[in-house]
Amino acid sequence: MDKMEKILTDIKEKYLFDTVALTDVECNRCHSIKWKYNIGSTNDRWRKIELRSGKGIPGIVMKTGKSLVVDAIERIEMDSDVFQYPMIKIERLKSFIAMPLWNDTEEVIGIVLLGNRQVRYFPQKEYEEIKEYIEKHLRQQILKELVANEGS
Repeated sequence: MDKMEKILTDIKEKYLFDTVALTDVECNRCHSIKWKYNIGSTNDRWRKIELRSGKGIPGIVMKTGKSLVVDAIERIEMDSDVFQYPMIKIERLKSFIAMPLWNDTEEVIGIVLLGNRQVRYFPQKEYEEIKEYIEKHLRQQILKELVANEGS
């Protein structure tokens, strides 16, 4: 298990998520979005997901630069097209937080998806705690890895 997988596993266990997924942050200027990690997945179908930039949950979050918090998917109107929201369908998520990850120049470099397979309410205090933990641990590790990869 590499450092990134350890941090994602820690987030999953500490905050009781069923799955924690991370987009490929090394390809933030690509024309498509792919998932690089998915801790807690029920299958490997997520590895085949490739969305055009701007599409699906990651696309929405990357375009707006804002987190998307959904307590109960059935209460919101989402395009029923499985190809627009494949990770939600494949993992059978009922609630999730999709959060942007920023580099030091305030550019969105990736998305972390924190999901549950049952309806879950995310109080503001808990959301802020999760966001702070991700900023302190996950974002910092991503930035370290990006710097290390630039030097190689």
